Amino acid sequence: MTASKVSISLDPLVAERARADIAAGRAKSLSAWLNDAARVRLEREELRDVLAAILDNAGGPLTPQELADARQRLAEVESR
Repeated sequence: MTASKVSISLDPLVAERARADIAAGRAKSLSAWLNDAARVRLEREELRDVLAAILDNAGGPLTPQELADARQRLAEVESR
């Protein structure tokens, strides 16, 4: 995989959290930390689109089971 170099500015609190995660071994580098965050956002957006399609196809509000499934999928994405 090739990488694209970019220059960014971060909110100080975000930068502080990223550095803390790197220091604690939760991320290999700032690039890895940001890439993981961006990937989670993309997955979340994809999930939102899937859930919207489910709602459109179901023709109405979610059933309790559908809502529970959606919450579980969202929790799985958020845990990454």
